[in-house]
Amino acid sequence: MSDVQSTVSRGQFLRNTAKGGLVLATSGGVLASVSGVALAAGTTSSDISTLQAAYTAESLAVYVYTAILANFGKFSHPKLQNRDYFQAALADEKAHRAFLQKALGSKAPKLTDASFQIPAAVLKSGEALLKTGVALETAFVEAYLGASNTLSSADLRLVAAKVAANEATHFSFFDAAAGGHGVLPAVPSTATIPATVNKLKPFLTGK
Repeated sequence: MSDVQSTVSRGQFLRNTAKGGLVLATSGGVLASVSGVALAAGTTSSDISTLQAAYTAESLAVYVYTAILANFGKFSHPKLQNRDYFQAALADEKAHRAFLQKALGSKAPKLTDASFQIPAAVLKSGEALLKTGVALETAFVEAYLGASNTLSSADLRLVAAKVAANEATHFSFFDAAAGGHGVLPAVPSTATIPATVNKLKPFLTGK
């Protein structure tokens, strides 16, 4: 899979003929509703790059959560207990991905299950899985918080902030289940898109 940074093309990621708004729904209800035309008007190539990286991250999250649920009973030390959490989190990540896919249109990265891999070390035990979940969800929170400051559109910045809040709940679950306190720092860190893509490389094939 090519680096998402190299797939950026200039121009608007939403066609000017787009009608109506975009709605991002999660298991908890509607997360955001923003005007397609408003998003298209001021979108920059940097915005597109950010959204492409976010789409890749959300696709990875869907892949990982799906794999966890498919092998739920096999994890031990500790044994995974809360299937409901993983099902709800998977629904969230699918909603995030669907929103980004609709927003990007033809500029969405072409990804399949073959685009992703789960390192063997992650699957050795429940503890390894939970620690990986902490690392991934921390990266997602930091990336969306960073995007909430760098995206050019106020609508996009608001969506990024809301998704960061949702990903923070996923971090809390993983961290608490892994023996932590489940609380992010009082002022969480932010991360750039290149830094986040670098963190995801072990999970991406062709890297």
